[in-house]
Amino acid sequence: MTVAAHKVLVIDDSDISLHFVAGVLLKAGYEVRTADDVDKLEGMLGDWRPDIILTDVNMPGVSGLELCRMLKSNYETAHVPVVLFSAVPSHELEGMARECEADGFLSKANGLDRLPTELAQLIGALF
Repeated sequence: MTVAAHKVLVIDDSDISLHFVAGVLLKAGYEVRTADDVDKLEGMLGDWRPDIILTDVNMPGVSGLELCRMLKSNYETAHVPVVLFSAVPSHELEGMARECEADGFLSKANGLDRLPTELAQLIGALF
């Protein structure tokens, strides 16, 4: 499946997860950047603007929920859709997304092979 070159920022504390997710999305035609630490975002967002941000929920330091709240409260990033992307069960993930006002959620439990299609559907609904 080929998509328009949407810019996707993936945030996850697992280097293995970042590697596989980035690989799947790059193969599907997305432009992808990754961060394994919230502290690395500030410099990255200064010179590159993602169309959408996928963030893991359970990370040390700043959780994905806290990160979403931070991004949504910042004038420069408030307009960027934030999607929770986690192995947490979908019904819990949905509640977390509502709680932090994320723009959506995708479950890692659905498998990475479905990620490009699910992300394309979500992007289609958001843009």
